[in-house]
Amino acid sequence: MKFLMSTAHLSIVVAGLFCSGSFAESGLSLNQAMDEGLKNNPQLKASWAALSEAQWKKKESLGGFLPKVDIVANHFFDLKYQEIQITPTSIFESIYPKTSYGAQATLNLFDGMKTTYFNNASKANVEAADYELNHTKMATENSISLKYFQALGAQVLASVAESNVKTLSDHLKRAQELLRQGEFTKVDVLKIQVQVEQAVPEKLAAADNAFLTRKNLSEAMGIEGDDRPLQETLPVPKEQLVKNINANEASSSALSSGRLDLKALQKRVEASDEFYKASRSIWMPKVNLVADYEHYNNRNFSFTDSQKFKDSYALGVNLVWNLFDGGSSYARQEQSYYQKIQLEQKAKKMILSSANEVEFWKRRYLNSAVLYSAKLRSVDASKESVRIYQNGLKAGTRTNSDLLDAELDLDRSEAGVVKAQVDAVEALLNLELAMGRRL
Repeated sequence: MKFLMSTAHLSIVVAGLFCSGSFAESGLSLNQAMDEGLKNNPQLKASWAALSEAQWKKKESLGGFLPKVDIVANHFFDLKYQEIQITPTSIFESIYPKTSYGAQATLNLFDGMKTTYFNNASKANVEAADYELNHTKMATENSISLKYFQALGAQVLASVAESNVKTLSDHLKRAQELLRQGEFTKVDVLKIQVQVEQAVPEKLAAADNAFLTRKNLSEAMGIEGDDRPLQETLPVPKEQLVKNINANEASSSALSSGRLDLKALQKRVEASDEFYKASRSIWMPKVNLVADYEHYNNRNFSFTDSQKFKDSYALGVNLVWNLFDGGSSYARQEQSYYQKIQLEQKAKKMILSSANEVEFWKRRYLNSAVLYSAKLRSVDASKESVRIYQNGLKAGTRTNSDLLDAELDLDRSEAGVVKAQVDAVEALLNLELAMGRRL
């Protein structure tokens, strides 16, 4: 990634396509795109919100260790008391407060470790959300970098396609003139005309691709649209950048400790295990310390006559043991168990595939670097061929068709250089994500 952040010169031919206006004051550099993307990208904002949610859930889980206090107030406008018969002839009405103010407090003493397990799970989820946020940040940076250079490469290819059409059109005009002079055959003219007909839609496709890749960059940056010229040049692939990646660095253990998304998933597995333990607490009794205080008036309906109010309180221990609830608690326990299994298998799959990803993108980068060097040599060879054919045409030893073929080869070689560079950028950025670190 470090070499992506520094600009590297293309070959003279390709870099020349950007020599005008590429460093305008109103242009967009890669660093600017990164800064704007990190501020505006919706996925990154969603990851930040997910971390905040996990942090609040952790605070919620702490409430299980603290007492719960409720303020209670009641006032009745009319009452009909229950009658209590003591003897066949003695009947008393039960006394019920018309107005009461009070407080109730409950403190969890034992719940089968459910609160502790929930708290442990919430801690693991906070760590997982933090890892996911940092992974999303890295993925966002890489996505912006990739789309930036894809847009840049598409602009180069659009310029090459436009140059190709211009070259063919000039040769077609020249061929038509030579046909009228009797120096060219109809077949030669038709051959060039067919090439023009093929090049025009290719030019349109290249222009469309340049437009769409630019839109993709804006989307990755989290903005609706942007037409600032891109200031960077495509980086040059360097084989030594990835050649030294050894088997130990690509091992499952190394990747498990390096890849943030994998570490996040492992924390999710840890949290699911704690949730499963919490679900098993249904088989244990729950013991609470309870306290109740009441300031009440059971003599009249006034709620302001302080002389009629009395006080009462109660302090004790409450035990609840759920023996049967229709099987719903057991069903929740089994759900937690199989959720845990799903996450464990997902983590195992990611560990197995991560090593293959490293090897795939490493080879892809090396192939792109080799192809880039080969295409640069092709550009030099094609330029020399064009020079020779131009001199040969002047000397009468070469034809316009020979020169046209050489110029088309040059355009194709230039396009190949750009494609190899863009492919190398994609491979390197994906290799960084696969390894979980910058290269």
